[in-house]
Amino acid sequence: MNASIISQLSSFDIAIDLGTYKTSIFVRGEGIVLEEPTLICLRNNEYVQGSVIAIGDEARSIYGKEPENVITVKPLRGGVVEHLEATKLLIKSFARKAKWLGRLRKPNVLISAPFAISNIERRAVRDVAASISSRSIGVIEEPIAAAIGCDLDIGGSQALMVVDAGWGITEAAVISLGGIVHCESERVGGEVIVHSIIEYFKKAYALQIGERTAASIMRVLSDFDCDFENEMSVRGMDVASRLPMLRHFKLEELRGVIQTPLASIVRTIKRTLENTPPMLSADLIENGIVLTGGTALLKDFDTLIESHTGIPVRIAQNPHSCVIRGGGSALDYLSQFKLA
Repeated sequence: MNASIISQLSSFDIAIDLGTYKTSIFVRGEGIVLEEPTLICLRNNEYVQGSVIAIGDEARSIYGKEPENVITVKPLRGGVVEHLEATKLLIKSFARKAKWLGRLRKPNVLISAPFAISNIERRAVRDVAASISSRSIGVIEEPIAAAIGCDLDIGGSQALMVVDAGWGITEAAVISLGGIVHCESERVGGEVIVHSIIEYFKKAYALQIGERTAASIMRVLSDFDCDFENEMSVRGMDVASRLPMLRHFKLEELRGVIQTPLASIVRTIKRTLENTPPMLSADLIENGIVLTGGTALLKDFDTLIESHTGIPVRIAQNPHSCVIRGGGSALDYLSQFKLA
């Protein structure tokens, strides 16, 4: 029997990180097979498979340039499913792209979700996984997945703290003996920072910039070699004349812009620390705080947290992919997360 037939017949396990900004898929034995924006373009506002024009990277290239009969939908907001039907269409399309829908055996699916979501929001996550004809479904809490993904020993009695600062939501969790002792969350992350940058240019320069432009500025602010003294140029539309315009600015101007959302995240971290049992607080001083998620890379974010908490902070390696790597590793313990 050749390898392709064996692949079709054998059962297989999949981890999905369904993020506000990006969706990632991990297949056991193959690794991460897909990482693309959580975007879908639809024709005539119809949420059916035949109306799908583009998904992921292709949808991002269309976003903001759609004709009248096409809409681009962001199915998730604040880390949770906002448009269930659009999310189902998107995950089915990603499944086809990752070439697992054609297999004869259904997959076991482990999908990550924020810790602090309602039962209705959790049910929506399960409904998304069920839409791809899963053999079984499990849900793993994102702080746990992030901790596993950055190689932390979550099974020990020593407390660990992970701050998963994503695009739509930030969760600060203290973990011990394989479970979450306390977790605080705030629906603040990269998305809020990007919109803060957009508002700044509108008020300070009377310049309307797009979300993609603001996101590119945020990426500059997340670069290891970022220097706030550097000058940049930005293109947008003049608010008064409605004509294209080029403006120059210093990155230093944005330091105060990003401080407000970052301060909100710091308060979330402090609430978690304040609600942590004293016996575990001593462990945190020794083990420190680990930052994961794309927002973790913002310049001086780690030192800001240290200055407000007095606890050492380190940024995980490849922090943007910790959750999907952890979900992939957790497939070895799938029975602990199975719901159906």
